[in-house]
Amino acid sequence: MSTTALQESFRLFREECIWLRCCYNTYQALYESGPEVTEMLSSVAKTFFDDLNRILIEYCWLQICKITDPAEIQGRENITVKHIDALLVEEGLMTDQIRCHSSSILRYSKQLRTARNRLVSHLDKQSVINGSPIGEHSRDEVVTFFEDLQQYVDSVGITVGLGPLDFRASPGPGDVVNLLRKLRDICPTKPCT
Repeated sequence: MSTTALQESFRLFREECIWLRCCYNTYQALYESGPEVTEMLSSVAKTFFDDLNRILIEYCWLQICKITDPAEIQGRENITVKHIDALLVEEGLMTDQIRCHSSSILRYSKQLRTARNRLVSHLDKQSVINGSPIGEHSRDEVVTFFEDLQQYVDSVGITVGLGPLDFRASPGPGDVVNLLRKLRDICPTKPCT
């Protein structure tokens, strides 16, 4: 494998990480911004925003599991943490820092894998009947995961010569922040009806 091929695999991987973070940022802005936002969303379109909450959670879980899947499945390479790690080892570029962040990312994804397999990718009858929460974890674990992901991507980016790229914030015209601003204009202090 050449460094150019490693860089291209990493670029593709980083794009997926940016997309995941963008989805998570949307979730955070809508559902973790406090009671004022919760009340506003509920008054504007409760059913829609409740449905969107579930969609975003399941989608983020799916994306996390995708980027932490095995490097290869059924003879086909996947663009994952494990794939990038294997390429770094092959090139003699793996560092302790990268390995540490990789391990933490993979440890977190194990918590989500059962939920992904039983409720997101498939609909396991017994899991649905039981109704027990699967894949539960704390907000701190989510924050740590995204910090480790950012550090992993920055460390690999530096190691392969592409540099760091902070993608913690994903603002842009027409984003969720603009949506919330417009909703506040429509429903400044009292519930919309």
